[in-house]
Amino acid sequence: MIEQQTISGVEEIELKLLLEAVYIKYGYDFRNYAQASIKRRVLHTLQSFGIGTIPELTHAVLADKKMFENLLLNCTINVTEMFRDPTAYHTARNEIIPYLRTYPHLKIWHAGCASGEEVYSMAILLKEEGLYDRTQIYGTDINEIVLKAAREGIYSIEQVQ
Repeated sequence: MIEQQTISGVEEIELKLLLEAVYIKYGYDFRNYAQASIKRRVLHTLQSFGIGTIPELTHAVLADKKMFENLLLNCTINVTEMFRDPTAYHTARNEIIPYLRTYPHLKIWHAGCASGEEVYSMAILLKEEGLYDRTQIYGTDINEIVLKAAREGIYSIEQVQ
């Protein structure tokens, strides 16, 4: 079992083969992600599921869509929270919103929205500023699982506070 946070030259090749297999079978392209990050996430997946080697993980991912979904959850960044960066929202309210008021219609795209808390935060800000009714907000993410949570828009009181 790989227990270190480093991998050998052979394992580098195995990692590339895993990423290529994921791309070919599922269409998700992690091949050009930051290598240190993707290595760390794959090693975490190995440890989380008690899988000993990257080839074993590759086989599991190709044979079992649920295992692929677990790998996808581990390889994508799903960090979000309501009004996560207060400074950014303060700046948006004071410097960007006045400029946006000059437009009759707005379209805002949140790429990599994860489970959507920041998208809803933007919607709240736009509602408070009277711009919500003339705005279309798009939230997208590579990870369909967390995007489903964003579509549902159901958050605990702790998440909202």
